[in-house]
Amino acid sequence: MKMKIVFIVLSALVLLFVGLRLVMEFKTWRMKGKDAPTPHKASQKRIRAGEKTVLYFYTPSCGACKMQEPIIQSIRKRYPDAVFKIDASHNREAAASYGVMGVPFMAFINNGTIVKAKAGVQSEPVIEGFLTKS
Repeated sequence: MKMKIVFIVLSALVLLFVGLRLVMEFKTWRMKGKDAPTPHKASQKRIRAGEKTVLYFYTPSCGACKMQEPIIQSIRKRYPDAVFKIDASHNREAAASYGVMGVPFMAFINNGTIVKAKAGVQSEPVIEGFLTKS
């Protein structure tokens, strides 16, 4: 009987996790092609100028964000004006405007439009590829 309850609880948790992941994927898919909001003051000028921009939402306590951090630092050394770090716990308005439900989260913007938005850790080639490809 105990094993059956454990199995049901674990199954429910897996379904909940998968469901939340699907909701996040759907929300980020719906953002594609929309005008990029500009509540984050530091990135406003670049976004409005139509330049390629990456908004990286994180929180200091996030374990996955700590894994993403060295990648972001490496990219920011090569593209210091293109990648903006936004602490979602302090800048809730910006996070809400991009539909951030979990961190790390990145919004890839070009010509003032959201090209794509991705939740989870992103690889260096994905981020740099966006910034370098025409």
